[in-house]
Amino acid sequence: MIPLLLLSLGLAMDAFSVSVSFGVCHPKSKINSCLRISFFTALFQFMMPLFGWLIGSILGKIILEGSYYIAFVILLGIGIKMIIDAIIKKEDCKPIDISKGKHLLIVCLATSIDALAAGLSLGILKTPLLLSITMIGIITFFLSFSGVFLGKIAGFILGKWAEIIGGIILIGIGFNIIFKNFY
Repeated sequence: MIPLLLLSLGLAMDAFSVSVSFGVCHPKSKINSCLRISFFTALFQFMMPLFGWLIGSILGKIILEGSYYIAFVILLGIGIKMIIDAIIKKEDCKPIDISKGKHLLIVCLATSIDALAAGLSLGILKTPLLLSITMIGIITFFLSFSGVFLGKIAGFILGKWAEIIGGIILIGIGFNIIFKNFY
């Protein structure tokens, strides 16, 4: 159980960081935005190991090799846009709202790529799949939910710099995905 708990916490960290960034950039967001981010990041973290487990035997490493780079580019692009928006912010300019639509989908996919890879190892290690993906999903939900509120506090304290820090966090997550792929 301890290795599974640590795996769940590790996989949830990307979603937690993105949730903190959202809270920083959207300090006046409503509870339904928080719940939406938490639910969908948890859902993706729940489903991706299952997909990894299922497709691992069919396609193996071929899919995973490219997925890390795709996640990196997506997070890098969103992070850079957040930083640019914060620096050249105009009165009518709003930071990207990742709690809805295509941005939510992109963030959920990008932060759950490592969960896809973890799904491959769950099958190899013969870890109980349902227990594993359920624990990953629940932990992700609670960390994402608390991350938004921590981000709101940080956003209130840091002001404009909070959005820049949020963008840097997303870029850092992208580099972390690439780093984990190589090491």
